[in-house]
Amino acid sequence: MGTAILWLLAVIIASLFMLAAMFTTLVPVLPGGALLVIPGALIYGWMVDFEPFTMAFWIGQAVLVVVNMLSDNVAQILGIKKMGGSKAGMIGGTIGMFVLPMLISFLGPLALIFGPLLGAIIGAMAGEMYMRRKSNEVVKVGFGSALSFLAGTFFKVILVGIQIAWFYIAIF
Repeated sequence: MGTAILWLLAVIIASLFMLAAMFTTLVPVLPGGALLVIPGALIYGWMVDFEPFTMAFWIGQAVLVVVNMLSDNVAQILGIKKMGGSKAGMIGGTIGMFVLPMLISFLGPLALIFGPLLGAIIGAMAGEMYMRRKSNEVVKVGFGSALSFLAGTFFKVILVGIQIAWFYIAIF
């Protein structure tokens, strides 16, 4: 009976980490969405057993974490570039994604939810204005920045979903 309770407790604690991983992936300013899956698996392993987790599991999880961490910036840069943005627009969009949420932090949770998206748009547009681009080009790059930000977030959710599914497949 004690083993079943320990197993259930381990699954519950690990599941809380999985929920936190998905939440922090949806709120881009909070770091480490993909990273939270690994402590969940470690806690399960320490409490129950590491046997379900093969070397392929750990290497795969590490690769997914790295891809996840790079995807924000890569998506932002590719989206702005695809819409004809300049290097200044790419840099502005990337910086804006992190700076605006801090500047509007007085809005509380709204700053975390909308700040990165608005920051990416405003930053990319500011970069293009700095390069003295026409207003229609600036708007086009801002739109590209918004689409790339949303696509990057969607991609990250899929990656974290794969990590979480892999964990549950391994333990069940």
